[in-house]
Order: sequence, then C-alpha cells, then structure tokens
Amino acid sequence: MSAVQPARCIAFIGVVTVFALQLTTPARASDDCSPTVDERTFASARELRSLNATVAGFGVRATGSPAHDRLISWLERRADRLPGVSVRSERFAIERWRPGPGFLLSNGAVPVASAIPYSDPGVRSGVLVRLPAGTPITADNARGKVVLRDFPALDRGYLAEPLLNADMVDAGRAGAAGVVVAFPFPHEQVKGYWDPHVGTHYRVPGVFVGSEAASRLVPGTHTTIGVVAGRAPATTRSLIATLPGLSSERIVLDTNTDGVGWVQENGAVALLALAEHFARLPLRCRPRTIEFVFATGHLHRPAEGSEFRARALDAEYDSGSVAFAFVLEHLGTREYLPQDGSLRPTGLAEFSGWFTGSPVLSQTAASALAGRAVDRTFVLPGSDLPVPGRVPPQCSFGGIGTHFHSHLVPTMAMISGPWTLWAPSFGAQAVDHERMRRQVLAAGDAITALAPVPREQIAGPYLEQRRARAAGAPTCSHDLPPEWAPRS
Repeated sequence: MSAVQPARCIAFIGVVTVFALQLTTPARASDDCSPTVDERTFASARELRSLNATVAGFGVRATGSPAHDRLISWLERRADRLPGVSVRSERFAIERWRPGPGFLLSNGAVPVASAIPYSDPGVRSGVLVRLPAGTPITADNARGKVVLRDFPALDRGYLAEPLLNADMVDAGRAGAAGVVVAFPFPHEQVKGYWDPHVGTHYRVPGVFVGSEAASRLVPGTHTTIGVVAGRAPATTRSLIATLPGLSSERIVLDTNTDGVGWVQENGAVALLALAEHFARLPLRCRPRTIEFVFATGHLHRPAEGSEFRARALDAEYDSGSVAFAFVLEHLGTREYLPQDGSLRPTGLAEFSGWFTGSPVLSQTAASALAGRAVDRTFVLPGSDLPVPGRVPPQCSFGGIGTHFHSHLVPTMAMISGPWTLWAPSFGAQAVDHERMRRQVLAAGDAITALAPVPREQIAGPYLEQRRARAAGAPTCSHDLPPEWAPRS
C-alpha cells in the first residue's frame, strides 16, 4: 500500500479473535457515575437526523470553500456554548479547488454527472479513445486525446480511489486532453460523485458520466471536455474543543468536517452528540479530559488535519498527556449493491469495522457493540496485511484512524465504506439514524468504560512498539499527497 493509500476511507470485512481478559480497573470517581451512557438523556435518532440534515444542508463542503467555512463556524458555535468547553483552531494554508460543473460535447451535448474533483479547469478537445481497464495511459495512446475509462469493477466504490487517482496523474503526464469515467449506474445515482479525494490538483479536466451518457459516447469521435471550476489560495481550519476532566490526561475524539453528503462526513454529528452528553456530566464523572477534534483537510489531504493532530499527539504521548484516540466516520450507513444496472438497497446495514490496536481496546469495543446490539460490525486489528518487524504490523485502520494508529497513539476507529459514501444523490436514505444512534451510544459506552483504565493497560503493545521504533524498527509512512500532480 502506498504512502497515500492508508488514509483512504475504507472498511475491511472479516473476522478477528476478540481478546478476552480481565481489566484491572481502579475505582470510579464516584459511585453515582453510570458505567454506560444513559440513553434516556442522549440525543434521539430524530435529533441526530436533524443534526445530520443541517450538516448536509451546507451542500458540498469542499475544503476551504464558503460552505465548509460556514459548517465549521456552526460547529464552533455549537461546541462553544457547551458548559466547560473551550474551543480553538488550527489553521492551514491551501490552494483550494472551487467545485463547479463539467461538460462534454461529442456529437451533441452529453449529460455529465460531475467534474472529477481537483481536475484542471478549462476546455480541451480531442478524439475520444477508449482504454480498457489495465491499459496504462501513456503519451503513445493518449496524447491530445480524450480518454474514456469504465469505472473500476470493484466490490465497493471507495476501492477505486487509487486507480482513479493514478489515471488522472498519468493522463496529465501523457498530455491527454481529458478523462471521462463512465459508471455502470444511472446519471441520477452518480450525480455529484466526489472521488478521488486525494486533494492533488490534476493537470487535465475530468468528468464522470452515468450509464445513459456512456452509451452515447463513440470512440473516434471528436470530443470537447470542460470543467468550470477554479483554484485560489485559501485558509482552512480544524476545531479542537476541550472538555476538562479530573485529570489533564486526554481522550481524543476525531472526525473530519469537509464532505459531500449525508454519509461523508456525518462523524461531526456523532462528536457533537458525545460532547453534549459528556458536558452534562458532573466533573467527578469525567476521570480524563476529552478533546473533540473536528479536523479539516480530508478532501484536501496535503493539509490533512487529522494527520497533523496525530503528529502532535505522537510527540507528546510519552509525557503521559494522552490516553487514546477514537475516530468516528460514516455512521449508520445502509447497504446498497449493484443490481440490474443500478444501485439498490438490500434492506441490511452496510458492513462496518471497529478497528483497535490493543487487547483492552478490542475487548471494550466488542462489549460495547454487544451491549447496544450493533450488528454487521467487526472488531479488527487493521485493514492491510501485517508486515513482520514493522511497528505497528498493520498500518491502516481504513480511514483517518490510520493517522493516529500509525503514529503509535493507542487508537480505535469506527468506519464503513458503502457505495453511497461518495454519491451524495442518495441523501437521507443512505443513513439509518436509529442504527447511527446505537453506534454512537456504543462509542460513548466504550469511552466511559476506558475513562478510568490506566493508560498502560489501554496501550498494551503500543508501548513496546514505541520503544522498538525509537530503536530503529521500520514503521508506517506518514507522507501526505502532493498539492500538485507532476507535469508531463
């Protein structure tokens, strides 16, 4: 897996042995502090849906865009009014991509579902050439031409990101006029599709089309492709809301704020609900300080706010100021699968992963899932293959949890990867908010259970891994994508 790939939003499906062990848990601060979240006072499914509607209502929250800025300000106001919470910002300078429509002319106007994110603004023309999957895009077969590719045939759409990114980079190097990616699904289902989310500015225009438009494209036809978008310097920010506990040692909860619909990213809704719950508790019921990170830059990963937060926690972890990190992404998702040329709901929940890096974290996650009857969720040690001798052996936690785990900060991460992840057209139907509530309650139960547990027990193998890294053992890459794709 490349240096870029571990931060992909993905979910891994499998079975893992959940460690069973007895925890040595010190007495809680007070006997009247509940060992689980009181669901009678926790945000209802209806309230979570209302919050999620507000987040999605800001529209496409491209990193550093006005819509993204408005969402961050709204989150800031919500967090700042919570009792005892203090809020600060971390700012990042970026060259932002201002999203706009794409268009395609090939024997007449062809409906375009969306521009490929970060593709080159402008208009170009050339002969349309179809290059089958697996055929490299080179100067010999693509220079001056508009390349037509089928969307990769994969189990879930999110898995296509590295292939889409490589095609856009290669097309720029080859001097292609543009790239058209054809979905096997109807236009209305892929309208507004947003991936790859690498955040690297490409050197060619690119568009997505649905199956109806794809059937009208004839290789050998003179074709004009265009993207109406813009680039401009901007500043974006992560919010860090801190709720003091009896100890200054922190539990860090993280999600991203830039996103495109009801699924990506609804983790901010979960963090708000958890912040409101824990802020209502008396101080004696918060053994540790809780830090809520609403990170920027996941759609512009050269400025991935979660990575920069993870670097800071890594640098201070050995001083004893951090207990563990917990990342929440893509919650409550429903399963949609291809059937008869379109994506259709199966009536089931999308599979999800709860990634954990130590036995104590694994046991806590399994107990929390069982306690809230959260089905089709697997407790997993990672989504990539283990590498003997590397610390940690598995780098990827499927999404932005990767940043914390690969920096050897004890980490849990809850994530799913449905077909609706980058397809905002499914709207509210993509999310089961009753299920989302059970997931967030399970997360709250896990945080509550771990709050008084000694950090050494929580960390488990992380401590030895940190010592091995300090002694020179190989570890995971933390390189971020470049802001600009290479030129030809």
